[in-house]
Formats: sequence, structure tokens, C-alpha cells
Amino acid sequence: MISLKNLYFSSFFVNTLYLLSLKSDSIHAASFTILNNCTYTVWAAAVPGGGRELRHGQEWEVNTDPNFGDRGRIWARTNCKFDANGNGKCETGDCNGTLYCPPSGWGKPPYTLAEYMFRNTDFFDISLVDGFNVPMEFRGTSSNCSKVIKCVGDINSLCPTELRHSGGCYHPCTVFNNKQFCCLGTPDECPPTTAYFKFFKDLCPNVYSYAFDDQTATFTCPTGTDYKVVFCPSST
Repeated sequence: MISLKNLYFSSFFVNTLYLLSLKSDSIHAASFTILNNCTYTVWAAAVPGGGRELRHGQEWEVNTDPNFGDRGRIWARTNCKFDANGNGKCETGDCNGTLYCPPSGWGKPPYTLAEYMFRNTDFFDISLVDGFNVPMEFRGTSSNCSKVIKCVGDINSLCPTELRHSGGCYHPCTVFNNKQFCCLGTPDECPPTTAYFKFFKDLCPNVYSYAFDDQTATFTCPTGTDYKVVFCPSST
């Protein structure tokens, strides 16, 4: 039985790239610049990396540690309240009730997710398998790779009623928790033509809309690339 916790890493981690990880022993550190371009404050989360409050226009530099491992995730939390000790909660993306997300930390849906995996080649994506809360851009910033993934569709406003959340839009797996929407069977049993998957894909064509969306949602850069994640990027 596949747990939802494993599913939330999307097939990016639990399917194709798992096989690749068995063939390689090269892991490198990378620098991530995380920028909040939203008009409101967000609380960025990075595993590995922790968490930080970012007001409009603020950046956070996160340097990955090869000793931590070869994969990670970055997302925005919204409407958070933390005390002086960094304890509290967020409306979306909450990370174990703490400002500083631990290495085992997971966000609470819905939230837009940037994922990466480093081996001999870097693999990276934006996933909506945890739902959506803020628009996002994920790009390579090195001279040898400037690939860009964007999800800037108006998903929150257009979200189907049954998937609506006060701070975002749930993925149908979170709401219905069944075999079809959680893709717990074969790819044929959760086709991309499913109305909910198509809703996300039409608004954000190059992101994961469901767990078997590898062919259209996984991007690569050469090893050694640095990256930038932007919350609320320009739509152009």
C-alpha cells in the first residue's frame, strides 16, 4: 500500500527517478535563491533548509548540503502566526507547526511545490499533487542552463467548489482519497483526461497535475546548476 506521504513526493520521486538514483553516486551542492514577489508576506519552507518569513521583495539564499541527500522541496506557506520560539501554524503549507521545517518536515496541503533531485543530472519540477496556494516559477540560473517552469494560472479563483480551500485549491487526492485520484494503481487507472487533472494541466501545462505526469512535467539541467524559486512571478 502506497502511503499518501510517499505519494506527495509525486512520481518524480517514487517512480522514474528512483531507478535513476540506483545508478549514480555523484551528489553536488547547489544554491537556491527564493524570492517572494507576492504583494503579501509568505513564510518560505525548504527541506533541507528550514524556513523563513519573506515580505514582498525579500530573498532567501539556501545552500543545499550533499551530506543531507540528493533531493528536496521548496514551497510557500501563507497566513502564518508564530511565537517568539517559532511555534505556530499556517493556513496553507503548514510544516509541523514550526517556522523552521525539520529535515523530515512535510507541508500540509494545499500548497504549490518545487521539487528537485540531484544525481549525474539535475531533475526538477513544480508539482500540484499537493494542491495549489501561490503561483510559482522554478528556473535554472547558471550559464549552462536557464530552463524555466511556471505555474501562474488563476487556479484559486477557478478552483472547483469541491476542491476549494480558504487559502488555495486542493488536489482531488487530498479531498477524495481514492485509488483513481491518488493514482494508487496503474497509469491507465488514473488517466490525464480526468476532469480534475485536466483542470490543473490546462492552467499550468508544464507542471505535475497528477502522479504519472512525468513526460510533460520533469525538467533537467546539468549537474552544478544553481536555481531560483519565485513566489508570484510575472505572468509574462
